[in-house]
Parts: sequence; structure tokens; C-alpha cells
Amino acid sequence: MRKRIGYVLLCVGLGFSLTACSANKEEQVMSGMLEAEELPIIAEVSGSILSISVAEGATIQKGQILAQIDPRSYELAVLEAEAVVQQATAKLDEAKAGNRSQTVKKGASTVASADANLFLAETRSRQATTNVARVEEQVKQVEQQLSGAKDTLTFEQRRLQESEALFNKGAITKREYDVQKEVANKAKAQVEQLNTQVAMVKTQIATAVEDQAAARAQIATAQAQREGAYADLDLLQEGTTNYTLRNLFAIEKQAKTKLASTQLQREKTKLVAPADGIILRKNVTEGEVAKTGASLFTMMKQNQLKVKVFIPEAEIGKVKVNDQVAIKVDAYPDETFAGRIHTISEKAEFTPRNVQTKNERTKLVFAVTIYAEEGLDRLKPGMPADVLMASVSKEVKKP
Repeated sequence: MRKRIGYVLLCVGLGFSLTACSANKEEQVMSGMLEAEELPIIAEVSGSILSISVAEGATIQKGQILAQIDPRSYELAVLEAEAVVQQATAKLDEAKAGNRSQTVKKGASTVASADANLFLAETRSRQATTNVARVEEQVKQVEQQLSGAKDTLTFEQRRLQESEALFNKGAITKREYDVQKEVANKAKAQVEQLNTQVAMVKTQIATAVEDQAAARAQIATAQAQREGAYADLDLLQEGTTNYTLRNLFAIEKQAKTKLASTQLQREKTKLVAPADGIILRKNVTEGEVAKTGASLFTMMKQNQLKVKVFIPEAEIGKVKVNDQVAIKVDAYPDETFAGRIHTISEKAEFTPRNVQTKNERTKLVFAVTIYAEEGLDRLKPGMPADVLMASVSKEVKKP
């Protein structure tokens, strides 16, 4: 009697069942869902997005620039930090040489000026922070108005359609129809006006955020200048002492540390790929203001597309890590993609609870994770996938 090859369908979340007539061996078809090892790409600094160089689905390499955040305020901070380092180094060199050409009176004047500059910088910073909060509140208010205007437009357009139907039937006059048409047009104009207003206010947010960053940088500069002014005054009043030198060394070191920090912040305006892979989602557009900690992209690491299936306890000895398998998806019915077993669970578990029959839920299975080795440019997370394992077999009876 001719043997027929059957198939076993083992579904993630649906269990598994045998579908064959009498046969000594059968090929197992494990069904699951393609999943990706997702990695969010986070903005480490805030600012307006100047450019985006990749699209969803693009293949990227580690270190590749994906987007550029406006670096101008950070470049300004670097320049100011460089000036503070130069000033601190000059004062240290002067102290080492014992040159106190400035008078104590001039030093005191410099201290007073530094105090005033710090106070002014702190005031500007508070104003900038208040302005950011104010503009963000404006955005919320305008967006709420826009939402209401859109609802009104939808309502008035529906009434216009009803009026048009009544007018065509002669149930209302043309004047009544024209009045409703004018109301709908005004609602549409209101939506367009509010859309424009939202865009304008969002632009104001970008400016406010940049002003806030610049104000904070000015505070750091003013603080360093103030410390330098006091150190200079001490030097003029007391002469060059070991204590003064240690203090100036510390000021120079602090200034250099601040410079390194501002340079790092400037570098972070370039959003780069942390690893080779594929862009799954792009969560930002050019001109949008990115906030620190926001996820701008979601990527999939290269060769990290996987599918998890469950194999019955009696069959688990027939598969091993690095075994090759075939993967099929509905999107490409005529193609088969190579895959390889990556991990096999060390512990058996009961078939997932959402399997259709009670008998199937009582069976012990092992989770097996398979990584796709082909078609990574076409296979997508979320696609249902069938995994064919010819080495797995099972005795079955005719139903």
C-alpha cells in the first residue's frame, strides 16, 4: 500500500495537531510568527531635526549617520568652553611665573563684573525655561482647538450633504442650502487656520529650546569666569602661594572637563546606528523637535529575525542546535528561505493555554528558536511563518 506523507501543524499559541493517514514518517510543519530583536535608537540631546538620511526598511551599518540634530547651540557651548580653558590656562601660567601685573582694584572690578554676569545668565536661563513651558502650553491649547474644529468640520460637512440631498428633492430652498454651505466652508477655513497656527507654534518651541540650551551654556561660562575672577583677585592680594596654584590647577582641570563634556554633547547631535541592521520604524520627521530620551528610530539587528515554535517532548531528541530548516511565509508562497536552529529550551513546558483542545494543552513541549538566514531584506516582523523540519517524525494512525 502506498504511503502518504502527512504534515504536522504546530502553531504558536494554537498548539499542534497531526494531519496524516498511516505512515512511518512525516514532515513536521511548525507554525509561528516572525519576530525581530528590536533596538530603539534614542536621542541623547534635544533640538530640531535638520535632516534624516534613512527610510523605513533601509539597511544600515554601525556608525552610519541616521539623522542630524541642529548643532548650533552645542557648537556655541564648545566655543565658550574653549575660551574658559584658555583663560584658566593663562592664569595658571601667570601664577607660575609670579607675574601680577594687574592691580588689586582691577581684580576686584573683574570679580564684581563676573558676579553680575552670572546673575544675568541665571535670569536668562529662568526666562528661557519659562518660555519653553509657555510655548508648549500654547501648542496644547492650539491642538485642542484644532481637534474641536475638526469635529465641527465633520459635523457641518455631514449637514451640508444632508442639505444638498434635501435641496435636490426640493425640501429646502437654495438660500437655506447656501447658508449651510457657507457654514461648512467657514469650518474648513478654521481648520486650515489652526493647522497653520500649530505649525508656527511648534517652530517657536524649537527656538525656545535652543534659547534654553544657550542660556544654560552661558551659566556654565559665567560660573567659570566668576571662579577665575576670584582666583585672580586672591592671587593679586596674597601673591602666588601653593594654595593659589592648587586652586588654579583645579580651575583649569574643571574647565577642560567642561570642554570635553560640551564636545561630547555636540557629537551626540549626530544620531548614528549602534549596530548593523535594518530600520523597522522611523518615529520622527525633519523639522520636528527631538527631546532627550525620545526614541527616533527602531531598528532590527542584522541576522536577528527569528521564529519560535514548540516541539513535542517525544520529538525533541531529533533536532539539535545549528540544524538547518526551511521557512515559508504566505507573502512569498513559491519561495523557501533557509533558517537555522539557534536555541532549544532546556526545560519542557505545557503547550500554551490558548491551544484549541484540552488534550493538546496537557502535552509537554520544548520551545525552539530559529533564526532566518535568507530573505532578511524581504521577510518582516509579524509575518506568519511555517518552519519545515524533515528530521522530525511521528507514528500516526488513520482517523
